[in-house]
Amino acid sequence: MPLKTLKELVAEAKANVGHISPDELTEEVNSVVLIDVRDEPDYDEEHLPNAVSLPRGYLELDIDEVAPNADTHIVTYCGGGTRATLSANTLKNMGYENVSVLTGGFRGWKASELPTEKADT
Repeated sequence: MPLKTLKELVAEAKANVGHISPDELTEEVNSVVLIDVRDEPDYDEEHLPNAVSLPRGYLELDIDEVAPNADTHIVTYCGGGTRATLSANTLKNMGYENVSVLTGGFRGWKASELPTEKADT
C-alpha cells in the first residue's frame, strides 16, 4: 500500500465530514458542541464563544466527556481547517454521526469580524 500524503488524507477527510460556514454557525452556535482542536495556548489567547478546548492530541481520550452522545452535532475548528478536518474525520470513525468543520477555521471566523473570547485567567 503506498503512503498517503497529508493533502490526500485531508481530501479524504473533507469528503467524509460536513462543513459549516461562520454565518451558519452563528445561527446554530447554541445547539452544537464547538470544539477548538488547536493547542491550549492558542485557545487561551483567543477562541470562539462557547468553544471547548480539546487539542487534537487529546481528542480520542476526552471526547466522551465533552460529547457523550453519538448524535450530538459537533463542530470542530482550528486555525485554518486541516487539524479540524482530520479531527472531525476521527470523530466520524469513532461513531459520531453529525460532525462538521468550520469553513475557514478560526482565521475565517476572525476575517468575518465575528466575536471571540479570551480564556479566563
